[in-house]
Formats: sequence, structure tokens, C-alpha cells
Amino acid sequence: MKYLRLNTCSEQSESNGFTLIEILIAMVILSVALLSMASTTVSVIKGNQVSDRVTEAVTLAQDTIEELRNKNFYLGTNGTLEAADNNDTGDDVTLGTADDPISSELKNSNPGNDAITVTANLFNSPDHAYALDVNGEDDRTVPILNSPALTLSSSFLRRAWVITDNTALNTKTITVIVGWSEAGFNRYVSISTIIAGMRYSGMPGTI
Repeated sequence: MKYLRLNTCSEQSESNGFTLIEILIAMVILSVALLSMASTTVSVIKGNQVSDRVTEAVTLAQDTIEELRNKNFYLGTNGTLEAADNNDTGDDVTLGTADDPISSELKNSNPGNDAITVTANLFNSPDHAYALDVNGEDDRTVPILNSPALTLSSSFLRRAWVITDNTALNTKTITVIVGWSEAGFNRYVSISTIIAGMRYSGMPGTI
């Protein structure tokens, strides 16, 4: 004779699913994990935004360096950058003529910043900068700004450059600074190079 065994209520309750407490604990653990992932995701997104801006700023600074390197300046027939030319008057004291022409972009229009080493201060008081249009783009239809007072923006990058007449004869140092404001912080990228004057038109003047 065969007997059928029926489960009692107590036996069924022991073998069915999770208890309410177990479900609540699992939900808490899952919520903590999701919040942690969300926080990490936000940090990664912000980090990528900063990285993209830095890359853009470096590219802009390098482009400006190359643009200014191609301007060059001439040492005239005597091959020497005269004292007056170091002051960017355009006149050659020795020969009494405009013997050493210098592009306006390479003139040291703000000698007061020659001793400044802090990037933020150089950006605030550079020798030159491009004027900006309403979209924050360079406005090449107007002359460059000489000795401008610049402020940072969170909407666009702003570039400026400083020209220093070196103690090494016949050379100038160009420092390009790109600045912007992001997440409540002022950020800057700075690149420098040295250019040497050319004795004759058409000779390479960069070093």
C-alpha cells in the first residue's frame, strides 16, 4: 500500500523564497551599490570634460605659438637688435633708421610683466590678446589688444601671450597662456618658446 505524504504549512513556509527582512537587506545593498556607481559615473564624466578642455587649450596654445613663430623679426643690416628695438620703438639707435622691423604681435607692449612668473598673473596682464566676438571666437577683423586686462569665462577659452626681450642677444621669449573657468576653478595652460631674430628676410628665425 502506498501512502501520500502531505506537506504541512510549517514545512511549506520553510522552503518558499526569501523572507521580507532578506528582501529589504538586499534592496539596501543594491541601492548603496547603485549610488556608488552613479557617483563614480558623474566623476568620470566631469573628469572627461576637464580632460577635453585641457586638450583643446593645449592645441590652441600650440597653434598660437606656431603662428607667432612664423611672424619672426629682423635684425637689419648690422645683424643686431638695437636697444631701442628691444623697447619696440621700431627705430634703430645706431643707424638712425627703422632698421629692425618687428611685427606688432612680437612687441613687448607691457614690460611690467617681464618679472612675473605666476601663470594666472601673466594671463591677467599679458602683452597681447585677440579681441573676441559675441560667440567667444577670435575677432581677426580688428587689431590685436595690446596690454589688455583679461578675465576668465566658463563659456569659452581665452588665449593671450607675453613677449620677453631676453638677455641672450637678439632673441625673444614667447609665452602663450590659455585660460578658462570651470567648476568654480580657474584653469590655465601655458607654453613657451624662444625665437631668434633674422639677419636677412627669409632666413629661419626660430630656435
